[in-house]
Amino acid sequence: MPEESRADPAATDPFWAPVRRRHPDVDIVLLPPEQAADEPTDQPSDQAPDQPPADPELLSRLWATAVGGGEPTETEERRAQGRLETTWTREGGEPVAPDTAQAVVRRAAEALREAGWHVLAPAEGLPRVQAGRPEGMDRAELLLLVVPETGRVVLRHRSGSEAAER
Repeated sequence: MPEESRADPAATDPFWAPVRRRHPDVDIVLLPPEQAADEPTDQPSDQAPDQPPADPELLSRLWATAVGGGEPTETEERRAQGRLETTWTREGGEPVAPDTAQAVVRRAAEALREAGWHVLAPAEGLPRVQAGRPEGMDRAELLLLVVPETGRVVLRHRSGSEAAER
């Protein structure tokens, strides 16, 4: 193999080799292929690099708005593909009137708007708030769901890079 082709991957690439021959004055740089999501990395799969934790103050305020206090019956924190997902759930609560659940959702939506989130609180279906906001080059998403018939409350916060999911 000629020394030039070892030093210049564009010289042997099926697409770039003709371009290199026709335009020797143009610099062509081929980057190494991106690592596929299923290939092993230097970091454990359950940890995201430099991933900021969820805003505990915001989550606590929204939890208090939705539940009125008390601890969740389940908590889960997952890290996957550059994103951190925190979920707090209360199971086995008392059923609540649909109007009460909607009032909880309205209060949470207002608190999120005041904190600078883009908020969607659909009037139909289960009472819920969906919100999102950019965090630098990343994005944060939040879901607060109330099931009136069972009193179940779910608060889920996701943050991290959307690009890592693709």
